Amino acid sequence: MITFLAVVLLAVGGMLVAMAAPLLDRRADVLAGVTVAIFGVTAIMGALAYSERVLILASLEAGPLTGLALVLLSVAGLAVAWSGLTRPQSLKGGPGEFYAFLLWGVLGGVLLVGANNLLLFFLGLELSSYATYVIAAYDRDRRESAEGATKYMVLGALGSAFLLYGFALIYAATGSIYLDAIRQSLADGVPTLARVGFALALVGLGFKLALVPFHAWVPDAYQGARPLGGAFLASVPKIAVALGLITLLGRGFFPMNSEAGGWILGLAFLSFVLGNLWALPQENIKRLLAYSTVGHMGYLALGLAVGGAFGYASAGFYLLAYLLAGAGAFFALEAAEAAGVPSTLEGWKGLGRRAPLLAALVALLFLSLAGVPLLAGFLAKLYVFAAAAKAGWYGVLVVAVLTTVLGYFYYFKVLAAVFLDAPKDAGALNVSPSAVALVFVFAGLSLLFGVWPGAAFSVIERAFSVFLGA
Repeated sequence: MITFLAVVLLAVGGMLVAMAAPLLDRRADVLAGVTVAIFGVTAIMGALAYSERVLILASLEAGPLTGLALVLLSVAGLAVAWSGLTRPQSLKGGPGEFYAFLLWGVLGGVLLVGANNLLLFFLGLELSSYATYVIAAYDRDRRESAEGATKYMVLGALGSAFLLYGFALIYAATGSIYLDAIRQSLADGVPTLARVGFALALVGLGFKLALVPFHAWVPDAYQGARPLGGAFLASVPKIAVALGLITLLGRGFFPMNSEAGGWILGLAFLSFVLGNLWALPQENIKRLLAYSTVGHMGYLALGLAVGGAFGYASAGFYLLAYLLAGAGAFFALEAAEAAGVPSTLEGWKGLGRRAPLLAALVALLFLSLAGVPLLAGFLAKLYVFAAAAKAGWYGVLVVAVLTTVLGYFYYFKVLAAVFLDAPKDAGALNVSPSAVALVFVFAGLSLLFGVWPGAAFSVIERAFSVFLGA
């Protein structure tokens, strides 16, 4: 029941924050502090719920996978709320709404991963998606923000339509919306209608996960959102949808895992090839990170395509590594923008001289994203590549390794501007210590899990082993 209490806390906490906002309109720091506290509690509850095995109201399954999702999503939400706490005066659109939707976005992700029926899965996905749209469009007075969020919302709605129609076909083919019943129905043979339904559902989830060719919204949404919103986009929806897809594959569509794995492999291949190629010429760091996200989701999808406890665990560890390095990079952008530095290569020239500590932390985060040894990003790729090798996909593995080399080019391009180029303004930057502290935590954890990954990977692998009944 710990998971159920965490769900209630997120739902009620979001409502209380939204209702308290008019009374605390000028006290954004109080709302941020409450949100941070709620996420801290739910992260602990997720760790405690790791050993739970109970079905709540015949719809929400509390188990190790849901507990893992609760921990990862709560940590991501806590970090975004903490980043807002470092610059509360910047939340001009209404801090209450920002933090309420942040809580509800995490709530939707938990419901999505723990869903035992297609209805709750869809409701969780939409709740998380609407929160993401709001946060992406938070700076609504900026043209870039409004444009990027509009594209995101329109294409996101299109993805939801594909998903819902796919679920309707699955119900028509199996006669049930419950994943256990769907699995039993498909055990005797997979009808064509169910195949079409899952393919359409995969298209919908591909939009949310930013896989090629469903990625068109990504660069504009990331560039338009403030870095704080970019950190949310890079973490919460990615964690929720990736683990939610595993929920569908492992709980409802296990009989067609091999066939579905082939479809996911195709999307993964396109994503890590084209995502890395598109990132190469980018001069805006937000757009660079956006296209690199497409590539990273391709590597993650490679683990999903392999399947099984090890394949899913490799994808789970990749989620952890990307949460730390990807979201951490956006927190660094937030700290730099707060100090007046634009998120462009031109603006970041000489950052190493103007803010040495922040620049050093940026280097760790970007090196982790690139996959340099002794950092979490390197081992995340190594686990995914090992899963692909275990499946015998050697040709795909060679291409994946080569595209990783492309990542070195554009990540090192940013670091060269930071450390080798001369700044236009030689004065030291006045960077918020609390903002730097948050970046320090994420960079430090990237280094920790790169040097000592065993415990984290074991916890993640056990969660998927229990989930699959292995």
